[in-house]
Amino acid sequence: MWIIICAAIVIFIFFVLLYLLRPVYRPECLLNLRDVHVVITGGSSGIGKELARQLLNEHQARVTILARNQQRLDECQQDIAPDNKERLCCLSVDVGQSYADVEKAIQQACQYHGNRPVSILINNAGIFYARTFEETTADDFEKMVRINYLGVVFCTKACLASMRQHGSGRIVLVSSQAGQIGVYGYTSYCSTKFALKGLAESLQMELVRDNIYVTVAYPPDTDTPGFAEEKKTMPIETQLINDTSGVVSAPDVAKKIIISTQKGSFSCWFGINGFLLECLTSGAQPITSILELISQCLTIGLARIIIVGLLNTFYSIVARKSLKNNKTK
Repeated sequence: MWIIICAAIVIFIFFVLLYLLRPVYRPECLLNLRDVHVVITGGSSGIGKELARQLLNEHQARVTILARNQQRLDECQQDIAPDNKERLCCLSVDVGQSYADVEKAIQQACQYHGNRPVSILINNAGIFYARTFEETTADDFEKMVRINYLGVVFCTKACLASMRQHGSGRIVLVSSQAGQIGVYGYTSYCSTKFALKGLAESLQMELVRDNIYVTVAYPPDTDTPGFAEEKKTMPIETQLINDTSGVVSAPDVAKKIIISTQKGSFSCWFGINGFLLECLTSGAQPITSILELISQCLTIGLARIIIVGLLNTFYSIVARKSLKNNKTK
């Protein structure tokens, strides 16, 4: 008799917990992206360009690319859509400079695509300086905040009215694994990428009633022309730390971002390091499945131990390099 009573209590508690810990929202999966208007910032090269390529050629979406360099935009259009220009709109605008300019560009984009509202916004534009705090100028910090953070704010505000008109929407914030863990030489970059998560969590709570869902992507080092160029001048400590993890391809990153966007997942992580960082930094972020919550709860302790070991490696690299420099002097 007591066994039956205890079993009933356990089952009752299980279902109560299941109810209390249920996903706070359940986005509908966007299976068909054909003719869906997607705006991609920073889409003339790297991850953004690959996102545009896949959305155009594999999903038949209508794409707008916003970027600063007109020459790169022209080359991008010729490369990914030489015979499909009616589905690709390329506009030159500095997303971090003026909200009025961004708003005007979004209006032009909607008109170009037959007055289609923006259904998906992928905030991918960003700049990257790999320098120590002392070597990074105040102007460098301001420029990075403008593009990496305010650019996201301006583009998101400019697209919200269009999404509400459509009755739904997806907003993607492309952060970085450097938006989850601080790294030597990334003081300016990490701070702007960390800021995106706070923006995303608050934004999602405000927009869920409008059927608009936010995704934050945390790609690791990605094989792009921009990363290759920056690697030439980054501090040796930063290079050695980066070498402890691999480099992923832009097509792989773009593919997973698109899948996560379709699902409406709040987080988009990459590889085992990405999973561990996701578990550790999940904090008070929303969940979209019970499985997601269970995996985070079960692995967070182990993830903390592994990440501390990784941090010890990073600090050892910095210490060894510092000792070597002192001996050289």
